[in-house]
Amino acid sequence: MQNRPKVTMWCGMMATRVIGPYLLRYTMNAERCLQMLEDYMWPIVSGWENIDELVFMHDDTPPHFALSVRAWLDQKFLGRWLG
Repeated sequence: MQNRPKVTMWCGMMATRVIGPYLLRYTMNAERCLQMLEDYMWPIVSGWENIDELVFMHDDTPPHFALSVRAWLDQKFLGRWLG
């Protein structure tokens, strides 16, 4: 079972919008999570008018709590991310 191909899907959901889906061919890890945030999610949300009001929330999977991911979230969503 461990050698089977894996696919991870991420999407962002808000009251009025959906971002994604973002398909990842491999299992999510901290490096891939950060790359997805920087290269896919941020270019979409950074241009929104209410960017300073957005609160980023994610579940408690290990890649989300990597130091590099938390540092990036602190830079982009200081005091406005939960996980």
